[in-house]
Amino acid sequence: MNVKELHRLLGELMKEHPETKELPIRVIEDSDYEDVEDKVQGDPKTNYWLSFDTDMEVSLTGQSGYEQSGEVRLIGHGS
Repeated sequence: MNVKELHRLLGELMKEHPETKELPIRVIEDSDYEDVEDKVQGDPKTNYWLSFDTDMEVSLTGQSGYEQSGEVRLIGHGS
């Protein structure tokens, strides 16, 4: 997924459900629970929440270390 696709998906979501504009963003891995013996059955994983004023980093294409492709990083903080 890229920024354009994320923007489009979020725009569609907010158009259909305007109340989602005020919801926090939680990041989860493949499931909410740890895998035990290749089954999703363990303890709950840590919740990660995003705040875009502090939890987004951007490296543009051409910057040192990102000569071939830039990226946007969303940094989640556990709680």
